[in-house]
Amino acid sequence: MSRGARAHPASAVGQRRERSRGNRRAHPASAIGRERTPRGDDAPRRRVTRVRRLPPGVIVTGALIGATRPGFASARPAQRVMREPEDTVPLLVRMGVQGDLLGDAGAMGLFMAMDGRRLGLDTRITGMTLPATDGSGATDRITLLSAHASAALWAGARGRLRLEGGFASAHAPSILFVGPSFAASAEACIGASPVDIEARIQAVPFPHRQVDAQAGLALHAGALNLRGGWRALYLNDAGHTNGEEQVERLTGPYLGLGLTF
Repeated sequence: MSRGARAHPASAVGQRRERSRGNRRAHPASAIGRERTPRGDDAPRRRVTRVRRLPPGVIVTGALIGATRPGFASARPAQRVMREPEDTVPLLVRMGVQGDLLGDAGAMGLFMAMDGRRLGLDTRITGMTLPATDGSGATDRITLLSAHASAALWAGARGRLRLEGGFASAHAPSILFVGPSFAASAEACIGASPVDIEARIQAVPFPHRQVDAQAGLALHAGALNLRGGWRALYLNDAGHTNGEEQVERLTGPYLGLGLTF
């Protein structure tokens, strides 16, 4: 090969490239270092939307359908929450008759009581016949009466514990006593059986002195209940009758029949 021969364009070894980097033509997709001339058709355009108004008749018909059929309503009215009242304890009424065999004395009594959630009332009357203390062989009649307001310290489905307060009276053949009276009473279920245990004690401090206590069991058959137990009664006239204290200590069994509703 002679020196005057022309080199092949693909073999640029040893030859200085005639084109500079500044004159290199950039690829249209690579705009590095160059700002593209904004095209006139690339300017943002505002889309015009035409709103089609419905006839008034269609609007009224849709409103009626939405009001009558909840499925078509987009927003249902908020439901009003009704708060149910708490369960209240019904008024419990107890009444019955009770017979007592207290040694040489006999007694027959009636009682009626009402219990609410916490408060209640209790009234009792007992008529007694017993031998006279003067040894004449005559019979004395004494009537005991009490009326109390009660407050439950504990009240539940299995029982109740009460404190009571009121007045009591004792009617003897020749004298009448009336004074303050205090009592405590309780009833409680025995397991799952229909039998309850019951107890009550009453005290009158003056003008006469009286202590009346009883305890027993009650068998429930629906609203009817059969009661039985033991009763002890202490009576002291404090010398108001004839100047000397006359004391009666009576004990014995009792049997009763009652209703609860």
